[in-house]
Amino acid sequence: MNWRRCGRRAAQAQVVSTSVPDPDWSMLLDEALAEIFQRLPLPERLQVVPMVCKNWKKVACDPTSWRVIDMVPWIQQKMDAECMWEYDCEPVVDRLVKILVDRSRGQLRELRTMYVSDDAIEYMADRCPLLEVLTMQSSLGVTNKSALKLATMSPKLRHLDVSDCYNISKQALMAFGDNCPSLEWLGRNMVNQNATNHAFEMASSPPGGDEEAITMSRHYPRLKHLEMKKTCISDRGLRHLAIGCRNLQSLNVACCYVLSPKALDDVSRNCTNLREFTKPITPRMHISPNDFQATMLFE
Repeated sequence: MNWRRCGRRAAQAQVVSTSVPDPDWSMLLDEALAEIFQRLPLPERLQVVPMVCKNWKKVACDPTSWRVIDMVPWIQQKMDAECMWEYDCEPVVDRLVKILVDRSRGQLRELRTMYVSDDAIEYMADRCPLLEVLTMQSSLGVTNKSALKLATMSPKLRHLDVSDCYNISKQALMAFGDNCPSLEWLGRNMVNQNATNHAFEMASSPPGGDEEAITMSRHYPRLKHLEMKKTCISDRGLRHLAIGCRNLQSLNVACCYVLSPKALDDVSRNCTNLREFTKPITPRMHISPNDFQATMLFE
C-alpha cells in the first residue's frame, strides 16, 4: 500500500472539509449594507445597486445609505468625458445635490462636491442640520448669501473646504467661526490661476489675503488644520494666525511667495502643537507684495 499517496489524499480531504464557505450577502444586516454602499462610486450607488435585488434596493433608498456622499470623482469624470466648462457643470451638479439631499432626509453628514451655486447650498442648509463635513472647491457660484445661511444652520460643521470660492468673503468666514464651534479643519487654497488673477483685479480685499487670515485668528480659536496654498497672505496675516490660532497642528502655505523666513519662524515658535508645516519654496521668499500679481502671470 502506498502510504505517501494515502497521506496526500487525507490532507486534501482535510483542506476541503475545513474550507470556509462563501459568505451569504443576503444575511448581512441592513446597517452593514448601508455602510458598504457609502463606499461605492456614486454612479453605482444610484444605478447599479438598486437593480441587484429587492433588499438592496430598499437599503439603497434608505437615508442611512446617504450619510456620506463624494461627488468629486463623478464630476471630474463627467467634465473630461463631455468637455464641460465649470459653468456648464453648475446646473447639473446643483440638480444632483438636491436629489441626494432629499434621499438623505436630514441625515447627511459628509458631502464632497465642487462647482455648486447658492441654490444648492441654500437647499442643503435648510435640510441638513447634522452636516459635519463639506468640501465645495471651485464653486464660483457660491456667495456670502448662501454661505452665511449655511453657517447659521450647520452648527455641527467640523471640516470645511472653500478653496477657490472667490465670491465668499471674510464676512462668511467670520460667520462659520462664530456659529460652528466644532470647526477644526479649514481649506482656503487659491490654486486656480485664472480665477485668482481675475479676483485680484476685481476685489479691493483679495480672497485668501491678510484680512481673511486676521478674521481666522479672531474667530477660529479651536482651528487645528489650515490650508492657504497659493494665497496672497503676507507676514502681517501670518503673524496674526500664529497668535490667534495656537492650537494649529498642520498649516500649509505653499506657494505663498511674499512670506519671510522670520514670519515662518514666528509661527513655529508660537504654535507649539504644529506637527506639519508646509512652507513656500525658499528662493521665492524675496518677492515683494507689489510683485506678487505679476509673478502669478508667469506660473
